[in-house]
Amino acid sequence: MSKYRLPPLDLFHTFEAVARHRSFTLAAGELCLTQSAVSRQIKTLEDALGLRLFRRLHRAIEVTAEGQRLFESVTRGLDDVSACLAALGAAAKAPQITVCASVAFAWFWLMPRLERFGALQPDVDLRVLATDQPVLPGTGEVDVAILFGSGQWEGLEARLLFGERVYPVCSPAYLREHPALHRPEDLLDQTLLHLEYGKPSFGGVDWRTWLLRQGVNGQPVRRGLRFNSYPMVLQAAEAGHGVALGWSYVTDPLLADGRLVCPVERTVETREGYYLCTSNDATHTPGIMAFLDWLSVEAKGQGDLRMTQRNATHTE
Repeated sequence: MSKYRLPPLDLFHTFEAVARHRSFTLAAGELCLTQSAVSRQIKTLEDALGLRLFRRLHRAIEVTAEGQRLFESVTRGLDDVSACLAALGAAAKAPQITVCASVAFAWFWLMPRLERFGALQPDVDLRVLATDQPVLPGTGEVDVAILFGSGQWEGLEARLLFGERVYPVCSPAYLREHPALHRPEDLLDQTLLHLEYGKPSFGGVDWRTWLLRQGVNGQPVRRGLRFNSYPMVLQAAEAGHGVALGWSYVTDPLLADGRLVCPVERTVETREGYYLCTSNDATHTPGIMAFLDWLSVEAKGQGDLRMTQRNATHTE
């Protein structure tokens, strides 16, 4: 049994045209029907509903009170259907880009910039897939992947965004409570915050590596705190729970805002970097090209911020 006990829907289409024009003749012209066919359809609808929808006058018609109520309801329904179809059509035509990035990169670097891309490309439907298990372009799910590595991935075109610097960060309050923290070896007597999520840190830089690069070969005196998510590491650092390793693409802006400070002015430059990666087939798609160009400009802004911070450090 049908859910809706209604007369044939084409009768409502004809009724709406007649009620809107207040004329069988004009409605027939719009619907490409004869006047007699329109008249028969209205009679069929009235018989099915058991209502008079129009008063036939000499060379004119009037909509009855019942007809006016039905006209308003039918108009709302047709307007809703028309708007829905227009939206579906626009969505089908709008270019869609799916970009994959690590959780930390998506949260700290990409998300704050997406509003600017939306202003430049309002017709592009952008989908962000944040995962620490990268999905490579060309698999059917991802158009662009932001990958950390050497830039050599078989079957992919890679465009360098920026290299990476790693340095200690902590909250201003933590540094005030530990005024003796100046040199790399001083970190051995601090609570160190570690990132552990089942695989080596990006670029292979963890606390042990960082300290060895500074010539520090000892073991930390205090027990550290370990997290499987980099956002949690930085939250712990901001809360004053210890000292974390800051990755410049994330922590440069946090230092500029004063949310974190660098207690030891030493950095480790990674041998790898962040790359924009696409499949060879997708690189020349206009929407993807616009997205890649925009990200490159944003990455240049990241480089300008680093240069400003370095100059400010040398001035001080």
